[in-house]
Amino acid sequence: MIDEGTIVDAVRSLSLVGNEEGLIPAFGLYLTCHYASYYNRISFAYLRDAEQRGEANVTVARERLVEAGHVCAFNTFGGIMLSQEWDAVVAPMLESREDWIRGIVAVVNALGWGRWSVERLVAGEELTVSVSGSYESNGWLADHPVRPKESGGVCCLVTGGVAGLMNLLYHGDITKRPSLDPSYYAKLFTPPGRFVATEIECRAAGAEACRVVARRS
Repeated sequence: MIDEGTIVDAVRSLSLVGNEEGLIPAFGLYLTCHYASYYNRISFAYLRDAEQRGEANVTVARERLVEAGHVCAFNTFGGIMLSQEWDAVVAPMLESREDWIRGIVAVVNALGWGRWSVERLVAGEELTVSVSGSYESNGWLADHPVRPKESGGVCCLVTGGVAGLMNLLYHGDITKRPSLDPSYYAKLFTPPGRFVATEIECRAAGAEACRVVARRS
């Protein structure tokens, strides 16, 4: 059984600060401490520019920003699940593949990306995650009026991240400790059988929370 409080406390106790090169060595990775507002403004400027050039360009822009979420999930979430810290803190709680999803969501909740909650998880088929206070929706609401619901959501990184979790656990198999190299990335995010996520509700469009659903394509 996953004890989220224990996981959050353990992750928050780590010294996640940059070294002399500005990198954060943790979870067997080199992380960076990035300003959310900076990332948001670049992403939203890209989307607004695409809107000026037509719907086809908006589609491409969204796909590329979601792809950034795929890359983040593959390297960051995947790397965390292969780390010594994961083995020490989370692994003893794991009783099923579904616990891996809940365990990594608990880690995410210690990183300041909003409060993630697993609302629905059907093994090998579907994952629904809601996010309270996602930093992407926070950034949009800080700089822009609330968008009408038909305009869709703005949490592209979260969307790619949720799809990435399902691909790591059910399209591939992170439990077998694969090498997270480019060929494995291509395997996970190439059809048939890959998971694709959609943001179905977003605070930037007037919802109370952001909600993302990942299903097999």
